[in-house]
Amino acid sequence: MARAQVELTAHDLRSNQDLAPLVKKGGLAVVGAYYSLDTGKVEVLSGKPA
Repeated sequence: MARAQVELTAHDLRSNQDLAPLVKKGGLAVVGAYYSLDTGKVEVLSGKPA
């Protein structure tokens, strides 16, 4: 459920009228990621980390 929420939120941010032009030009990256409290690892779910 948490991963699905990350995906939805990242999509909403990329589609935001103020942020979308920056994302399209490459001036802003919206990266969806999940941090595991158990392992301490980060799993990138969508987008490209800089």
